[in-house]
Amino acid sequence: MKIFRYIFIPLIVIAFIFSACSKFEESGKDEYEVTKQKEFYTCPMHPQIISDKPGVCPICNMDLIKKVAEEKEEPATDKDMANMVTLSGKKQILANVSTVIVKKENLHEQVTAYSYLDFAENNRKTISARFNGRIEKLFVDKTGDYIKKGQPLFEIYSPDLVQAQNEYLIALNNASNSTLLLKASKKKLEIFGLTSDQIQSLEKTREISITLTYYSPISGTVIEKKVQEGVYINEGTAIYDVAELSTLWNISEVNESNLTNIKVGSPVKLHLRAYPGEEFNGRITFIYPVVNSQTRTVKVRSEFSSYGGKLKPQMYGETVFNNASGQGLLVPADAVIIAGKRVVVWAKTGDGMFEARNVEIGNRFGDKYQILSGLNEGDEIAASGGFLIDSESQLKTGMPTGHQHGGTSTPAEQKKSSSDKMDGMKM
Repeated sequence: MKIFRYIFIPLIVIAFIFSACSKFEESGKDEYEVTKQKEFYTCPMHPQIISDKPGVCPICNMDLIKKVAEEKEEPATDKDMANMVTLSGKKQILANVSTVIVKKENLHEQVTAYSYLDFAENNRKTISARFNGRIEKLFVDKTGDYIKKGQPLFEIYSPDLVQAQNEYLIALNNASNSTLLLKASKKKLEIFGLTSDQIQSLEKTREISITLTYYSPISGTVIEKKVQEGVYINEGTAIYDVAELSTLWNISEVNESNLTNIKVGSPVKLHLRAYPGEEFNGRITFIYPVVNSQTRTVKVRSEFSSYGGKLKPQMYGETVFNNASGQGLLVPADAVIIAGKRVVVWAKTGDGMFEARNVEIGNRFGDKYQILSGLNEGDEIAASGGFLIDSESQLKTGMPTGHQHGGTSTPAEQKKSSSDKMDGMKM
């Protein structure tokens, strides 16, 4: 009897539960029909129990709780291909998907780089001694003095000059016998720096000058005076460092990724800390051929007028490069997804439907990319939320794309990055 009791009682309980479930299913609606409604009731412990009205769970006797059914996606059509994703209105809101119309815009890029002003190398000269001697007097004796071509610089005593004058006078007295000697001796005086007026004066007076005045061969500002009165100098000794400051070089450090926007001959603008609010105009004259291996920048040289001495060497500033390249199709950088060797933009093809378009991108202009192929003017694309659309596509197909949202790295750089990650995992 005890054995019968142990078998019979569980059978009764099972039969009761089965009967309750059957009765619940008979009184309720089909699960698919119920979930089609906006609201339904279910058991938190037994989610298979679904009802269209409040009640209790027939299994655990817990109160059923209300649920709101998610919107069903539209049934699949012929357009639902592997590269297409359909999003309900609710999902688009959750994914923060916004769209824009692709259109042609002016391809105008502005690049800003720190820079400094410097001497124009071709306008910087050194006045050096062409003979041995002693400086008797300096007519220009201060750094910063401006000198003009033909202006007296210093008076010097030089045995070399005395001998050269004597040789010329001898050649003059024997000009009828040797014109070659006369030309050679005169040429020597010219090489020493004597002017034509000084040579003509020597011809007229036939008197040798113990000291001679040396006249400036160039115009410019004395950057450095290297001698003092009374010093003895040798041939080649630097006496003055002179620069013409009417034109200055502006040296900028431009990142190598921005070189496509820098062209020789293009106008540039300069903002200086010394003159806030003012803008100076110049022109690019040279792009240096070497990239700095540490900073990954390239020097770019532009020329500026000194604006009457307002601009000075070693002033720090900011150079603005403007590049206009006509018109082209531009899309927001956030709309571009770099997936390995593919570059994808999600184009809207219908109500809630997006199609992956393989595109070719050009230069980046601010926060936008130029589209070279893959899109047409007037196409509507996902400007934001494309990353989540791409993720939805991966869930649908089960194939990861390795996307990089709005990235700028090249496929080669991505390959290297993947290799580095693998090496790190091996370690």
